[in-house]
This record gives sequence, structure tokens and C-alpha cells, in this order.
Amino acid sequence: MKQFKEEDSKKDELGFDIRKQESRREIKSEENLVDFGKVDGEDKQEVNSSEAEKKNRIVDAPIEKAVDEEKSDIEASYKELEEEKQDDFLTPSMKGFRRAVAILAIATIVLVTFVGNFNGNSNYKSNLASEKLSGVKAGDALSKEFVKLEAKDFTVDSTSGYGKIELSVWNFSDKEDGDYVQVFVDGSPQTEPFAIRHKPVKVSVPDKAVIQVKGIRDGSGNGITYGVTFSKTGETYLNTVPINAANTYTIKTSK
Repeated sequence: MKQFKEEDSKKDELGFDIRKQESRREIKSEENLVDFGKVDGEDKQEVNSSEAEKKNRIVDAPIEKAVDEEKSDIEASYKELEEEKQDDFLTPSMKGFRRAVAILAIATIVLVTFVGNFNGNSNYKSNLASEKLSGVKAGDALSKEFVKLEAKDFTVDSTSGYGKIELSVWNFSDKEDGDYVQVFVDGSPQTEPFAIRHKPVKVSVPDKAVIQVKGIRDGSGNGITYGVTFSKTGETYLNTVPINAANTYTIKTSK
């Protein structure tokens, strides 16, 4: 009898151990299921979050674009408003003054252009040569085109008693081409180098002297050509001078 009780007790202990082990398995299985559920839930949550962000970006993009466009429109409107304010600030008299200044500037440009091409009287002559001319005034336009001349020296007749006479050097063709000369009296510089223009350059010299016109710069490469008129005597000469060479005008009195 005692033996049977001991066997029943061992069976109860064995059954208890089995149930205990099964219980532990069930708990681990539940824990695994819980962990799996957590992982799966986190992945789903991340996926859902990513999809939400994409949707938000898709929705926000047109909104941001619309905001930028509205901002640009506001800035443009502000700029137009500022320009209108500036125009409103100008009184009719100020606007008229600005218009007059603009017209004057245009007229000045046109005038300078015209003067640059021609100044003085139009007194065109044919068959021009390096010679003494009559009926010509300093500043007269004698030719429409460049004239090829030969360099020469001249003797200028002068009546005694003048003391000082004035010579005028100018460009006698319609187009100024940037030629430069320098005037010497008895070998000494009387002027600095100057451009030969339509407007005569006047130089005071003695009535008894040797005048030299030296070539300094050939602006067009066609030669340095010029006209020179002596006051009081009224004599005018056309001439050409090479660079670094000189034309000589010897002034002599009649007595």
C-alpha cells in the first residue's frame, strides 16, 4: 500500500513537471508572438510614416509653388507702385525739364557730328595742288575728298611795319583725319603739336622770320595735308608735309 502511494506521488510530481515545461513553452511562444507583432507593427508604422511624408510632400509642393508665385506677384506690384510714386513725385515742370534736357542732348550730338564733318564755308575747287591760292579764307572747305599734294617751301611777301602777323592752319577737306603738326619760328617751337581741324588754329609770328610747319602725326596714312593763311598779307597756301619733316615759309618784306 505504501508502495502504491509512493508511485502515485512520483506520477504527480512528473505530471507537475510536464505541465510546468508546457507552460514555459506557451509563455515563450506568446513572447515570440508579441515580439513579432512589435517588429511587424514597427515596420508597418515606418511604412505608413514614409507614405504619409510622401503624401505631405506631394500636397505641400503645389502650396509652396503657389506661395512663391504669390510672393513674386507681390514684389512686382510693390515695384510698380514705387515707380508710380516716383512718377507722381515729378511735377509737370520737372517732366518738361527732363524732356528739354533729352532733346538738347540729342541736338548737341547731331551738331557735334555735323561740325566734325564740316565747318566754315563751302568753297570747293578742282585740281587742287600745293600752291598759293586767292579768294580763299581760313576755314573754307575746298575739297570733299582727300587730296594728294606735293610738299613744297614758299616765300611769303610782307609789307614792313606789321611787327607781328598771324598765320592760321586748318583742314581744308570735308573729313578730319587726325593729322598733327607743330609750328616753329626760326628753328624754335612756337606751339605744341596740335590737331589740324576745320576750325583754324591761329599762331602769332614775327613779320620777318622763317616759319616751319613740322609733320607730327599722319592720322589716316594718306599724308598730312593742311591749308595756311597769313593775315594782313592775305596769302593762302595748300601744302603737305611728311612725318618728322617740315615745310618752310620764309617771310620777306618789300623794303
